[in-house]
Amino acid sequence: MSNIADKLADHGHEVVVFQQQILESLRDKKVIKNPSVKIINYEAGDAGKEFYKTRPKSTVSKYWTTNQATTPWAADQFAETMSKDLEHMCLQIFKDKNLHNQLKKEKFDVVIAEPFDPCGLYLADYLQIPSTIVAMASSRIEPIQWAVGQPSGLNFIPGPGSAYGKSSGIWDRVNNIWMFIMRTRMFRTVYWNLLDTLREQTGVVIRDIDEIVADSAYLFFNSNPYLDFPFPSLTKCVPIGGFSMDISSWKSEKLPDDLHKLLDERYKTVYISFGSMIRSSDMPDSYKSGIIEMMKSMPNVNFIWKYEDGNDQEFEKKLPENVHPKKWLPQPALLADHRLSLFITHGGLGSVMEVAYAGIPAIVVPLFFDQPMNGEMLKRHGGAEVYSKFDLGNSQKLADVVQEMLKPEYAINALRLSNLLQKQPIDPANRLIKHAEFAAEFKRLQELDPYSRQLNFAQYFFIDIFVIIFIMFATVLMFFKFIINRLFYKSVPKPKNE
Repeated sequence: MSNIADKLADHGHEVVVFQQQILESLRDKKVIKNPSVKIINYEAGDAGKEFYKTRPKSTVSKYWTTNQATTPWAADQFAETMSKDLEHMCLQIFKDKNLHNQLKKEKFDVVIAEPFDPCGLYLADYLQIPSTIVAMASSRIEPIQWAVGQPSGLNFIPGPGSAYGKSSGIWDRVNNIWMFIMRTRMFRTVYWNLLDTLREQTGVVIRDIDEIVADSAYLFFNSNPYLDFPFPSLTKCVPIGGFSMDISSWKSEKLPDDLHKLLDERYKTVYISFGSMIRSSDMPDSYKSGIIEMMKSMPNVNFIWKYEDGNDQEFEKKLPENVHPKKWLPQPALLADHRLSLFITHGGLGSVMEVAYAGIPAIVVPLFFDQPMNGEMLKRHGGAEVYSKFDLGNSQKLADVVQEMLKPEYAINALRLSNLLQKQPIDPANRLIKHAEFAAEFKRLQELDPYSRQLNFAQYFFIDIFVIIFIMFATVLMFFKFIINRLFYKSVPKPKNE
């Protein structure tokens, strides 16, 4: 969202960012670059601070060894935890009349809000902002896209854990349906729990999330048509993926001297990072050992490993001389350096977008959420491979994949994808600006509202028509059977004793 704010402000628009201050650790983090952006920092009250201070710490590190919510119980557990985290601050926001008056005085033309935390969308609806744009940080959130009437593509777009294209089979499609149901259940539980809490404890009148999303001017989603899977979409759904990618800026950024030296030490250099949410230092020891043994087997290759625990002396003692752990790295600038040969990543959409624009081959090791889909999305272009996290302890298998990905053909394919993205006919940043301006001028765009979302399940999938055809066919079949039986019965001679 900060990148959207900066981009709009760069084009001369008056931008206000409503920023919730929940975590003390992020209080001083500057995410807005344009100084003209007005920031409203909203802090949690004393009760809120105590709640967020004492709540259980995040357990995302468990995804090193487990799959994501693939059962109704796991989906519900995730949703309940997320709901409790969101509702405390959202309740405070809805009870704060002074805040409401402050926001109303801004006289917004359009609100851009992220649906992962639906509080922003609920607030915009409550304040009756004339136009809303739903902006997704991911490439797809099933219940949000379903609400605007976008086709799901379950029969060919892979869900988490499914293969894509010719390698996919019937069980992949079964998994697609199952994961669609689980992810929809998870998000809808969060949306409904928060909405019920707001209505019960504040008495506010707010529409259901489906109505709010369907009534929005546009749905911005973090996808790029030249990177993502081809799929049917609507004019209302606007892909803006890559709008903040700036290769020239990355290449002009000066790397630290120690990185320059490392990139020049050996002919090949591999960069390893599993993102910021799940730390390399929290992975099981068996995974660390597998990765280290793989590195030992390739002494002519340099490895730069983003490893967050700088005090793990036992870990550092095990490392060969060609491995260099770093707590932090300037990732875009490093990926844009031609001396880098390969990127081993968790497959977060930000990292996938960056490596695609940079033109570097990648090995994607998905950990959770949309990362398996992101990996398959990148793999289909021929410059990446997807590797199971459960095989990180298998050093030989991992070494074989790394050696394979260092071959020239993968670099050629990755570079082609980079050129496609950088030379695409319509610039994603321009698409973002034009659609935001259009929504601000014309408000709600009924012209883009498809009637398909008004259809029920039977109508949408032609089930009613198939039922009628089946009844007609069955009726005709029964009629012919009746006629044949009558004719046959009459033609059979009766016994003489009758």
